[in-house]
Amino acid sequence: MILKRFSELPALETEPGTDCSFVSHNPNGEPLLTVVYATKRDFLSVPKTYTGVQFKGSDTIPLEFHSVSRQDYLEQLELANSWFKSGAYEIEKTKDYSIVLLLTNDRALEIIFTGFELLQDSYHSSDSQTALFKLLDSAAAS
Repeated sequence: MILKRFSELPALETEPGTDCSFVSHNPNGEPLLTVVYATKRDFLSVPKTYTGVQFKGSDTIPLEFHSVSRQDYLEQLELANSWFKSGAYEIEKTKDYSIVLLLTNDRALEIIFTGFELLQDSYHSSDSQTALFKLLDSAAAS
């Protein structure tokens, strides 16, 4: 299997210790998966930026996601001996849905979705969980 970059999302940070947080929630009756991850920086002196993405399904194709360790996921694909950089990879794309893999330094998050929306970036957060909470708080306030 060849993993193709999913260029519609900003590149993930590849520095050690980079984290990703997500929450599945159902505001207004619509199942959503909100994911926050550190975005690639050109220079380490640039403030750490976290990108928020909201994935959704449809009535005919429900939102689905699986989170496992990076090692376990790559072993399942018989790619354990290969080295892939952290990033967003397109596994499958049809006219009805897409399957994307967010591969961090330690986790693999596979998402089956029909649409997504890039949310406002978060700057100066200590980690992805803090950035996720800020994002959800600002969404709830609006």
